[in-house]
Amino acid sequence: MIPLNFPNNIQIQTTSYCNAACGFCPYPEISRELPMGRMDDELFMSIIDQLAEHEVSLVQPFLMNDPLMDKQLVPRLSYMKRKLRGPRINITTNGALLGPKVAREFARLDLDSIHISSNGITQSVNKATMGIDNPTVLRNVNVLADELRKSGARTELIVTGLLLHATRAEVFIARDYWRSRGITYFINPLNDRAGNIAHDKFEAQLPFDREVNRSQLLSYDMSGCPSLYSFMGILYNGDLVTCCMDWRRSLILGNARKNSLYDLWRSRAYRHIRQSSDTGRLGERLLCKQCGQNRFSIDQDVLQDHIDRQMEGTGQQDHLRVAKLLRETYEQDQQSVKLNLVRPV
Repeated sequence: MIPLNFPNNIQIQTTSYCNAACGFCPYPEISRELPMGRMDDELFMSIIDQLAEHEVSLVQPFLMNDPLMDKQLVPRLSYMKRKLRGPRINITTNGALLGPKVAREFARLDLDSIHISSNGITQSVNKATMGIDNPTVLRNVNVLADELRKSGARTELIVTGLLLHATRAEVFIARDYWRSRGITYFINPLNDRAGNIAHDKFEAQLPFDREVNRSQLLSYDMSGCPSLYSFMGILYNGDLVTCCMDWRRSLILGNARKNSLYDLWRSRAYRHIRQSSDTGRLGERLLCKQCGQNRFSIDQDVLQDHIDRQMEGTGQQDHLRVAKLLRETYEQDQQSVKLNLVRPV
């Protein structure tokens, strides 16, 4: 596979910090194991200036963090908007720090899309799954939606919730609530972040009983990966990682402070890992192999069998209700349940 002349999907970790403590995310553990920090202005502007010289489809100023932990995010987004005329700009946040002032700034910036990660609709569920205050998130997202409407911004506002054991009773209530506010909502299945979440912890969060959960875990052939030919992830210190799954920074492909992004994209390190992909040996790398495993999905036949067994009185009523709703959702609106929410054009 031939790589693009320059990556068209860029993620920039302007800060490595997050204010949440999600049980489905490696961050709480990783942040205690590895150095954390904030990208300095000189490096950030150098990266953006270089991107302005190339055709890029999507730029996201976050990577394994919450972007609002960067106190300079708004001026940095303003710089991106001034310098980058072609690519779409997206951020994903848990919304806890999205206060009224930031909401007004986001409306003014007119970003392409803003994703809010929020589970359930009640305080107990969001607090249990993410460790953040849900009333604050609800207020902030509603304020942002109002500000976007008032300003006439073209920004698409999207809320996403994970289908988990803890959220199964509320995920469809949350969907209906956000849709009533005119906000797009996606139900997002769970994966173990390429093995970065311990398997027992991962399994405990899946929505149904063990038999059904395990029957829904899919595995993909990761002998090759298209991201290596189009994606670039830049950490706060300028280090480049292969993808958003490399939480433990197992392979550093160079540093944006030492070399240009153009030269790094053609470096020996990138050529070497792409050669592994080209020859079908990428799965020999543990991270890549695990990336293809434990992808929770929804097999319709297994789901229907689960519904049939529940109706015979062998299971719990909340399992049955959620399974039926999930079945109906797939029949009526398959696009509301998806793994990848943002893709380059």
